[in-house]
Amino acid sequence: MRKIFSIVLALVFLGTSLSLPAFGAVKAGSPCPKAGKISATATKTFTCIKSGKKFVWNKGVTIAKPVAVTPTPTPTATPEPVDTKVPAAPTSFADLEENYQGIPYAVWEKIQGNLALHKSTDLKINFLFGPTTPQRYPNQWTIDAVTLGSRVMGAQKQPAEVKFVQFNKADVPWARTEAEKYISPFRLGNSFPDQASDKCAQVDCDGAVTNIASDIGLVLVGVSTPVTRFSIQKFNGQNDLHEYAHAVQGMIFKGKAQSPPPVLMPCWYSEGQPQAVSIPTVAKSAEDYVKIRKGWITDNRWLLKDYEPESIQEFFRDTMKVPCNGPSGSMVYNLGYIVMDALVAIGGIDKTFDVLTAIADGLPFEDSFKKVYGITWNDASVVLSRVASKVYKDSKK
Repeated sequence: MRKIFSIVLALVFLGTSLSLPAFGAVKAGSPCPKAGKISATATKTFTCIKSGKKFVWNKGVTIAKPVAVTPTPTPTATPEPVDTKVPAAPTSFADLEENYQGIPYAVWEKIQGNLALHKSTDLKINFLFGPTTPQRYPNQWTIDAVTLGSRVMGAQKQPAEVKFVQFNKADVPWARTEAEKYISPFRLGNSFPDQASDKCAQVDCDGAVTNIASDIGLVLVGVSTPVTRFSIQKFNGQNDLHEYAHAVQGMIFKGKAQSPPPVLMPCWYSEGQPQAVSIPTVAKSAEDYVKIRKGWITDNRWLLKDYEPESIQEFFRDTMKVPCNGPSGSMVYNLGYIVMDALVAIGGIDKTFDVLTAIADGLPFEDSFKKVYGITWNDASVVLSRVASKVYKDSKK
């Protein structure tokens, strides 16, 4: 019964709605229900007003079109622009001093160019350890570095194999016995067994020495106790590539000279060249090389009286002939390297070996240098000393 009543009530309301007076479309002057009533169309808003005895819609007010509003983005901090411009690379001795800041970038490009040219190597890399001698670090570090270096020096005659004979102080007798198995093509001032002993002659074993024996690069490596004593691990195998570069030097002189290679070239060249090969080769990028290179400049002692070109020329004179164990002798590994780095920048790695080839063929260093670079060593040394001076002064800022 309640349901029927609800339906009837709904019909009553519906009937009431349908019985209201009908008004036409809203427009100005048409009837409207009562004063104050407002109605809107798409374009105007109309208000019902009394006109005489009637209620009609007024003229209406135009509705303003909505203006699209573009939301304002939330402001964000703009990072400072990073200067990624690479300094201009030197191309010859004529612009070497002017463009000295571009040297490491030019070296990196030339190293990468050699790697692109020589995509593989047949070099065999082997290791021997004394009975109680542990690894200094994973052999793979050495393999990776030396393999890359062999490709960088791909245009050069190289040994078929390089062997790293590693020993600690307790294993020196073993190392001497092992070293006796090999014969040098050069007249050595110090036999292989004695070289092994020398690596452990101080309070502990340290460093390495490289020789050529037949077509084998023989590297005698003194291993400290503990192996981390001299932080050799920080080089990531670069030190072993340095030693292998000495083996490549030896192959150039093998069969052409009786004296060992270090006697025939300047000391700064003998050690600077392996540095200039190995350090950029193990770098991961040009920026990484710039960083590593600066470390060699800043982390090693400066043993000259100042950073002036004249002092660097004095260094050249002191390290031109063996023995080079004077006050600045140890700087062949850092200053000698920076000088060689400049030579690599303008001529590439292979030109530095061309100088050695000319020496092996019988020319003095000065004549060999002029033959390859087209400038006398006297003139070149002036430019190189000024460049090295600027490089070191920059690093100290």
